[in-house]
Amino acid sequence: MKVGLVGLDESGKDSIFQLLTGHGESSHDHKNPEIAEVSVLDDGLDFIFKTFSPSKKHYVHIQFVILPSISKESMETRKALVSIKEVDIVTLVIRQFKNENVYHPLGNIDPQRDFSYLMDELIYADLYLLETRLERIKAQLKLKKDDFLLKEQELVVKIQKILESDKTLHQANLNEAEEKILKSFSLLTLKPIFVIVNCDEKDLKEDLTFPKGINSINISLETELQLNQLEPHEREEYLRILGINESGIRRLIKFSYDCGDLITFYTYNEKEARAWAIRKGTTALKAAGHIHTDFEKGFIRAEVIHYHDLEKAGSEAAARKNGLYHLEGKDYIVQDRDIIKFRFNV
Repeated sequence: MKVGLVGLDESGKDSIFQLLTGHGESSHDHKNPEIAEVSVLDDGLDFIFKTFSPSKKHYVHIQFVILPSISKESMETRKALVSIKEVDIVTLVIRQFKNENVYHPLGNIDPQRDFSYLMDELIYADLYLLETRLERIKAQLKLKKDDFLLKEQELVVKIQKILESDKTLHQANLNEAEEKILKSFSLLTLKPIFVIVNCDEKDLKEDLTFPKGINSINISLETELQLNQLEPHEREEYLRILGINESGIRRLIKFSYDCGDLITFYTYNEKEARAWAIRKGTTALKAAGHIHTDFEKGFIRAEVIHYHDLEKAGSEAAARKNGLYHLEGKDYIVQDRDIIKFRFNV
């Protein structure tokens, strides 16, 4: 999964990216995307690794992509946004912290205005992409009439009107056929969107409300930088004083995972224990294919136990004795934190 970080200059997205990578000053040139891959720490996988003692363990990874800064009324910005259409989630980094020594490109601190401004830029980027697509469709129709292209042209015009009314595609009430066509367009406002509010430490627990049902997470970069300078036991004490359980960066990683509508399942053998990320509602057959196409082609059964059941039993032998393992067919809906052994034949 790829999460794109979008923001105005001095919003803090570069600093968030540096904290995610664990490196110092970023080499980001503000013109091209830069990618960081981070692990989703997982106590379930840690337990499986400890219980079965394989040689290696592999966490799920999320890729964070830092995107070019939004510049006021810049066509280059819109082209850059279109160029990163492969991200799965769009994250808007918005500044709330106050510091007179750090300028704001729009003049003053106003999170709601900045949110609206960034959303407008996403809409403009989608309109730019749709205009390009429409020109291509018209050129193809001049050469040959095609019913599918005519339907696509009609849909593009419909979507343009929705976006021109300052609505995102989440508000468009599209039917299943329309969504299927648009999925290949990779439009930004059709993707999940959430907000990172870069706030002062005192505002960590005061959530802002954004329109259109978009979720947000508060992060104080000042706090995160201080935590990075502390020893582990000092970090825990500092977080306890703040009344929070985890650092903002760790919360951001988990928050991104949830916004992607993902769940985790586990596999293990003598060589490795591994966590896999799949969409909620995925069947056992498709989960098998997520590991390897041979697993899906030759699927026979899935032997399943939930992580919590294995943890309570204390061992595989005890879990089997208590009948906690169960066999499931290809239509079984994988549950979050299932441990699965696939039986297949190719």
